[in-house]
Amino acid sequence: MRLFFALCLSWLSFATAGLAREFTVMVYNVENLAGADGRTLSDDYRPQLYSRTHLLTKLNNIAKICAMFEEGRGPDIILFQEIERDINSDQYTFDHQGMLRAYENMHIEEMLGQHYNREIARMPVEALLLKMLSDRGMKDYRVAAADDAMVPGPRRGVAHINVVFSRFVIGSVQTYLMEDAPAILEVQVEVEGKPLYLFNNHWKFGVDNQQAERSRITAAELVRERVDEIFSINPAADIIIGGDLNCFHDQKLRYGWRKTAVNDVLKAVADERLLRGPHGDLYNLWYELPVSQRGSGLVDDKWTTFMQMIVSRGLYDYSGVQYIDDSFEVAAYAGVNVNAEGKPYRWSFRGSGQGFSKNFPLVARFRTVKTNRTQQFIELKLKETDAAKK
Repeated sequence: MRLFFALCLSWLSFATAGLAREFTVMVYNVENLAGADGRTLSDDYRPQLYSRTHLLTKLNNIAKICAMFEEGRGPDIILFQEIERDINSDQYTFDHQGMLRAYENMHIEEMLGQHYNREIARMPVEALLLKMLSDRGMKDYRVAAADDAMVPGPRRGVAHINVVFSRFVIGSVQTYLMEDAPAILEVQVEVEGKPLYLFNNHWKFGVDNQQAERSRITAAELVRERVDEIFSINPAADIIIGGDLNCFHDQKLRYGWRKTAVNDVLKAVADERLLRGPHGDLYNLWYELPVSQRGSGLVDDKWTTFMQMIVSRGLYDYSGVQYIDDSFEVAAYAGVNVNAEGKPYRWSFRGSGQGFSKNFPLVARFRTVKTNRTQQFIELKLKETDAAKK
């Protein structure tokens, strides 16, 4: 009996040794989260239309969606888009953790209510979002924001920045400026000692506009160049490219253009099995879902896949961080961020503010792997989209 018990313990130890912590990554366009100090590039977010009460509602609603994950703790990594840039400063510097310590005995409602002052008014709005999440039990986030200072020229009209919230230690942070779109943010986090590269994007709007596509191609070239640099050092690197790309996951198929950002420059493949060979190193997670379920927003009452999450080959092996197959989903909840018509419950200034965003967030699950087998890949399940091809 003792031998049997020892063998069971040995088998259990072997079976669990390779796998460790699971965590959620979210990609979330919050639809223009602006401060309430009146210093804004968006005319419809000026004080006569947008009050501190509106801001509080908007923060609360973002927190509601985040609290849907990890038993109310929120995703461990969040890639936020449409955070309004801080135009109070020429250079982006803010001590987010220091702010939390300084206001640990004051709730966000008080900060935006009776204790609102010049200091709070000058805080970048993602700091107020961090405080809201902390007050709602979603703690321990570190913040990385694009260093996207106001500069002369066309970029003075760029209203937003990309921001990453992470419970994992943040290492290097790089910003890649775009002339006519928010700067691309690269953040390297350390997940149990293993590097995970995050690219947070918000590309130029105009899905059927070839001039806008040229801007998206420029953005994709910046990302692809950097990804290739990472792969040249480690072909099995763990990389997530996410954000509001303002184009379809199958843009080339839809429009027949000679060159497209996602399909031709990033070269994100439509079949995860290609990651095992020489013909694919990035995979678009939209292909995890049946065609009928692909949609995160609406344009002219047609579902779009502008919100995207693209993963690298390394997330399918048994080293570092590993994608949990078929965990990708659209974070759409009836009675919360889905309206009565089944569409995104968009933000509205009505009353004290209501609604969420024009886009549903995307989420996927990952786990850490304690082995170092880069040539061994996870077993893949047959998907409905695969079966339809046969």
